[in-house]
Amino acid sequence: MLYQRVLTGVIGGALFLGVVWLGGIPFHLLLALLAVLGYRELVKMRGFGSLSAPALLGYIVTLVLVTNPLWRDNWQLSAAPDSISNFWLIVVLFAFLTTSVVTKNRYTFQDMGFLFAGTLYLGLAFQSASLLRTEEGLGLHYFLFLLILMWTTDSAAYFVGRSLKGPKIWPAISPNKTVSGSVGGVVAAVVVGAIFAAMYDLPFGPWLLLSAVLSIVGQLGDFVESGLKRSLNVKDSGTLLPGHGGVLDRFDSLIFSAPIAYYCILALIH
Repeated sequence: MLYQRVLTGVIGGALFLGVVWLGGIPFHLLLALLAVLGYRELVKMRGFGSLSAPALLGYIVTLVLVTNPLWRDNWQLSAAPDSISNFWLIVVLFAFLTTSVVTKNRYTFQDMGFLFAGTLYLGLAFQSASLLRTEEGLGLHYFLFLLILMWTTDSAAYFVGRSLKGPKIWPAISPNKTVSGSVGGVVAAVVVGAIFAAMYDLPFGPWLLLSAVLSIVGQLGDFVESGLKRSLNVKDSGTLLPGHGGVLDRFDSLIFSAPIAYYCILALIH
């Protein structure tokens, strides 16, 4: 299992970083694919068919959200070019709720609320990641900063937690995670922030604070995904990545941290 996990991590990580480095259309398409696959995992975890009516609606909405940076210059959905207007969010919500009625409550109000939230959870998160990599004034180094920060947090939390052990941070949700591991992850993230600030001659205070916040948010994303799986009684969100689970298992920290990183970095550099 460890060999499989390491092999998948090395090959998958290399392919992912290669596309991140390329940027442009390949990068947008990769994020769109990940978002749709992640949404499919949500659908299956909820017990619905991958090609059911609400699933198909969710794929479309998720794709529209993720790919918005590609076509927003021709069709802006709101005054802010990086966001979706309240009007369109209401339209999408009503479409999901109407599906519940059309199918004669085969899919309940609660089901539709879950799937609607899933489109925002994945669509807006991967849209933020896309903008962080491709928007003018941002770019590759900021996206790599977030990526390395999340990987460092996860790795440090794992190894520090295993070494120091101690009290569990939230055993009802994730029984193996410890307070020492969580703190170790934040400390490691702050070190990454210090190195990044030094490399690009950025003010240390704000970037160290941002690094700590993103580390905490990323860990919260991990807990949220663990809680979701427990509530739906599944071990892994999927089997796409041998030894790692599914897209939600692998990108849970990035999904939560990408929107915070995008808006905070914009605020820091302008």
